[in-house]
Amino acid sequence: MPEIQFQGSSYSLDENENLLDGLLRQHARAPYSCRAGVCHSCMLRVTAGSVPAEAQSLLTPEQVKKGYILACQTRITEDLSLTLPTRDEVPGILTELKTISSTEVSIKVSTRLPFDVSIGEYITLVSDERLEASYPVTGCSEDLQTLACSITRSAGGSPFSAWIHSRARTGDHLIVIKKG
Repeated sequence: MPEIQFQGSSYSLDENENLLDGLLRQHARAPYSCRAGVCHSCMLRVTAGSVPAEAQSLLTPEQVKKGYILACQTRITEDLSLTLPTRDEVPGILTELKTISSTEVSIKVSTRLPFDVSIGEYITLVSDERLEASYPVTGCSEDLQTLACSITRSAGGSPFSAWIHSRARTGDHLIVIKKG
């Protein structure tokens, strides 16, 4: 049985048990929500051991490079050490999509974790379709869990901008990344 090191404790997984279920069964404080790999709430970072490929199939190339995995999509066959992801990248939900003009929309994204960003700083937004683009923050709540951006659509503009203007809906999941 593989041993998992997470938040200062050791956990044993049963044979064929997925990582998230094994951690929760043993009362680990692991984040989760949808259990389907869509919301990315259960994202963890591997600090030692081999990263199972299926655990990264729904992640962006940037997340893969950082060693992130989705606990709900992971079956472990060997020992791993894990940490929570850094807060320069968090899952979010599109909570508001407001048309300003035919070429501009204002959006609000709610994050599950506080996201340390200021008005004017750039963030990268990544859709479930792995489209991404960077925009300046135009507003943020006091608790740093709701961010606002204005997105302009232009001819030949980014695929993300086209997606947000034509196919995005309130409730869509995004990944929010702080630009370094």
